[in-house]
Order: sequence, then structure tokens, then C-alpha cells
Amino acid sequence: MLFYFYFYLNNFLFGLAAAIEKDLWATGTVNEEYLKALNALFSNFPRLRATEPATLSIPHLVTSLKTGSEATQEAALDALFLLRQAWSACPAEVSRAQSIAAADAIPLLQYLIQSGPPRFQEKAEFLLQCLPGTLVVIIKRGNNMKQSVGNPSVYCKITLGSTPPRQTKVVSTGPNPEFEESFSWSFESPPKGQKLHISCKNKSKMGKSSFGKVTIQIDRVVMLGAVAGEYTLLPQSKSGPSRNLEIEFQWSNK
Repeated sequence: MLFYFYFYLNNFLFGLAAAIEKDLWATGTVNEEYLKALNALFSNFPRLRATEPATLSIPHLVTSLKTGSEATQEAALDALFLLRQAWSACPAEVSRAQSIAAADAIPLLQYLIQSGPPRFQEKAEFLLQCLPGTLVVIIKRGNNMKQSVGNPSVYCKITLGSTPPRQTKVVSTGPNPEFEESFSWSFESPPKGQKLHISCKNKSKMGKSSFGKVTIQIDRVVMLGAVAGEYTLLPQSKSGPSRNLEIEFQWSNK
């Protein structure tokens, strides 16, 4: 008897997902009542969260976050939140498929944290902390990499966790080398607590071999989407202005 009950619910969920898709195609938005019905099913029958129609509904929930009214956005956020709560109990292939589909919501969740209603923030942060994404580090330029004779040949070595170190090109144009190089790392979940280590070196046979190092905590970019700034190299120069690197960090689903 229970089998037939869940068979019926699963078919009903398929029909609801199809209605949501049809609504999106016809009007570009989703009827809030459809999403409330979806949430009622996920809340009262947790087993439905690991089904195929639940996974198929995720792209529509992401679209609702982007195009819907505030009430529709809230209902879509609630549905994604309910699905996420079940991932630890789902088969690995289901939780992975759902997390990959939900990762398309990363820029929308970042926007809601910064500009959406305050009541959205907790659930948006919870989701962002679980979704796979890509960290991009852009080494833009260095400042005040001076040496007493000639131009330095500056390059940066970048290390993140246990991954192999990356390295920029060598720039020998003067004390303010422009790199404009980007490096990316993909993660199954955000790199919580990890730090990026950058050392700025000199390949020139004249002058010092190193201009210093900097260690940067990268957690904040997951919530904000992009963070840029000037980061001082240590140890600081005893004479003249401090040396620094201009760096931008990005976290996205791409």
C-alpha cells in the first residue's frame, strides 16, 4: 500500500515539475502556489527529495530565484534549502547531481545575501557553503618592486592547499610589474578555512631574490562573489613605501 502511495506522489511531483516548466515557458515566471505545493511535498514526504522529479525541478527553482517576485524567490529558496537538507541521506549520485544543478544559483544567492531581504540571508549562506564552485585568482600587478640597479624580473608563486603551486609569467618592465594573469581551482564544496599563499620573487641576477610573501584567507569571496584589494608583502620594506600586490578573487559556478 505504501509503495502505491509513493508511486502516486512521485507522479504528482512529475506533474508539478512539468507545470512549473510550462509556466516558465509561457510567462517567464512561476506561480507561487506551485512552489508552495512543491515545498509542502518536500516537507511532509522527505523521501521525495531524492527522486528524479525533485532533481529535474532544480533548474526551475534557480530560474525562479532570478525572475520571480519576492514571494516566489522565497518559496524557491525554501525548496532548495529543503533539498539540501536531504543530501547527507541521499545516494551519492543524487546529492551530486542536485548540487551541480543548484550551483547555477551561486551568483543569485550572492546577490540575495548582499541586496535581498534580511530573512533570505541565513538560507542563502547555508546553500552557498555547500555548493560546488570555482575559485579564480587574478594577479593584476605589483607595486614598488624596486632594486638598486636595473629592473627586477618579477614573478609570483601561488599555492593553495595541497594543490601544485602555480606561477605567473616573469615581468621585467620596472618596479610596478603588470601581470593580469588568472588562475582557477574547482571545488566540490567551498574551501572553508583555506588560505592562499603568494610569494613574490625576483629572477634577476642583480638585487634581492624575494620581495616578500602574503597569506590571504579566502572564505569571504564565497559569500560576496568578488573581492579585490592591495595586499602588502611581508616583511615590509625598511626603506621606502611598502611593496604590495593588487589581486582580485572570484567565486562562481563557472
